[in-house]
Amino acid sequence: MSTSVSASRCDESLGFPAALRDAARTAIAVVAQHEIAPPHDRFTVDVDGETLQIPYRIYYDPACLHRALSETQGVDHRIVACLGTRHYDGHVRQACLAQIGGGDEAWLIPYIVQLAGEYVIEIVDDVARWSGTRDASALAAFARANPAYLATLARRVTSYWNCYHRRAYPDRAGYPGSRVLSRFQTDATHR
Repeated sequence: MSTSVSASRCDESLGFPAALRDAARTAIAVVAQHEIAPPHDRFTVDVDGETLQIPYRIYYDPACLHRALSETQGVDHRIVACLGTRHYDGHVRQACLAQIGGGDEAWLIPYIVQLAGEYVIEIVDDVARWSGTRDASALAAFARANPAYLATLARRVTSYWNCYHRRAYPDRAGYPGSRVLSRFQTDATHR
């Protein structure tokens, strides 16, 4: 599995399992109507045997994205919220993370855990709280299927901790992003 980032425009629907691609395309058509710029970079993960190509950043108009969140429910709502976790605006990412709620579908995991490797501490705190309430077997399966991805994420977590949060968290193990990764490692080795 590759963790490389690509420079060509990415198809956001490839960030979802094949069974959800039609629903994803419909949601994307709505939220991308007023796209500020096309998404180019993506990261890849394996979820339930499928390779998902998730946009690193999206540039949808925030008002259009919020409107789509308020007008959808169920799986369509979670698709829009997942896309929003990749938004260029940290406030939008955090709001969309909150909209995902308690969904337990395996395809939600990479959208959420990717946020542990970002610099906005409030978002990383939210991800740490989320990881503490998730089913250990789902996190373990994701960790076992994506060791290269998690290694890259661990480097990002360490980098942001070192650059921005080392004073608040002198012990790296106490940093929320480190706690998220520790949960994945623990679950993967004990399941």
